[in-house]
Amino acid sequence: MKTFFIETWGCQMNRHDSERLAGLLVAEGYEQTENVDTADLILLNTCSVREKAVQKVKSRIGELAHANSRAAIGLCGCVAEQMHGSILKTTPSIGFVLGPGQINRLPEAVRLLEQDTRSVFSGFNSTEPDDFDSIVRSNRTRGMVTAIEGCNEHCTYCIVPYTRGPELSRPLDTILAEIQSLAEQGIPEVEILGQTVNSYRCPKTHSDLADLLTLAAGIDGIRRVRFLTSHPRYFNAKLIQAMADHPNVAPYLHLPLQSGSTAILKRMHRRYTREMYLQLVSDIRAAIPHINLSTDIIVGFPGETDQDFDDTMALLADVKFGQVFAFAFSPRPGTPAARYEDQVPETTKKERLQALFALTDRIALELNTALVNTTVDVLIDGSSRRSPEDWQGRTACNRVVNFPKRPGDSIGDSVKVTIVRAGPHSLYGHIL
Repeated sequence: MKTFFIETWGCQMNRHDSERLAGLLVAEGYEQTENVDTADLILLNTCSVREKAVQKVKSRIGELAHANSRAAIGLCGCVAEQMHGSILKTTPSIGFVLGPGQINRLPEAVRLLEQDTRSVFSGFNSTEPDDFDSIVRSNRTRGMVTAIEGCNEHCTYCIVPYTRGPELSRPLDTILAEIQSLAEQGIPEVEILGQTVNSYRCPKTHSDLADLLTLAAGIDGIRRVRFLTSHPRYFNAKLIQAMADHPNVAPYLHLPLQSGSTAILKRMHRRYTREMYLQLVSDIRAAIPHINLSTDIIVGFPGETDQDFDDTMALLADVKFGQVFAFAFSPRPGTPAARYEDQVPETTKKERLQALFALTDRIALELNTALVNTTVDVLIDGSSRRSPEDWQGRTACNRVVNFPKRPGDSIGDSVKVTIVRAGPHSLYGHIL
């Protein structure tokens, strides 16, 4: 039997795409392997959000080709869409290029490769039906379900609209059938995905994300419902109420800010202000006081002054996010921000990023320390990366907890854990 190996870069959407790719190959008679050195087919599912993505991909393809010279290599994901067919000319070890909008054509690409024909499948015109039963789920406790693909926002720094195309929502009944299937498989947690997930609108019923959350929360066997990533300007009172009304909708929200400066937000084309964001946070916390918020920040966006950065730091100190994912601005090809003349020096970006992490780590440690001597519900994900003697799991509010294993517990179980110590990025406790 032929084997395949998939290496995944980037976001949750990419990870779920890899599960879909795996399912298509299994249906073709392939078997998944974790040994890249012996695989017959290697898929590199790529991300192009950060700088020099193409160079990093080419370098990795060279490493993979050297490690296993007999394997066929397929380039998938956002770099594949960004490069189209041009990368075939410069990288002869690539057998085919498959953009994220053409995942269902993987079997066709593989068959062409078996006939010594290299191929390119890009664009966003794939209309083939969903076959969620074929997806190879990589996590026994959390099932990812796509609600909406693509993005219409066109933030000036972002390449996603060019690599994943315009927004396209799936029918509500199809999404609910997939979630029902997860429940029947014994998967207790569902994660509803979309680049701008809260702009979801069912093409048949015009139901929105609040409606979807309400219906998903009512499916027997689903103990937690999460969703990401949300855009602040699509977050409304109905959605807040849907989160507050259902105990199994997780009290966790990833709400990208990007900058605490209204002037920079305008240059980013985010279409909200600092004040609007702060009011939204206030409304959410009024309805869900125990919610854990996380966010994304871009440091050193073109034109960012010391005062703009100070505005971001002040907002972070005020809101107190549980997790902050921050990056130095990197120009992406074809985006307006890449052409802005007032680029921030790299040294300044690094200094600001270090200062930001120092602040956010202090805040995260403060929030986590407040949980010491409390008892939390934890869903066991698997063995801890720190010690095989410990389990690792997550609370409903998406905090990582490590704790000693005990006989009889297994992946997917919910246990009550008393927190005994805290760090900025995880908690440690003992089963009650």
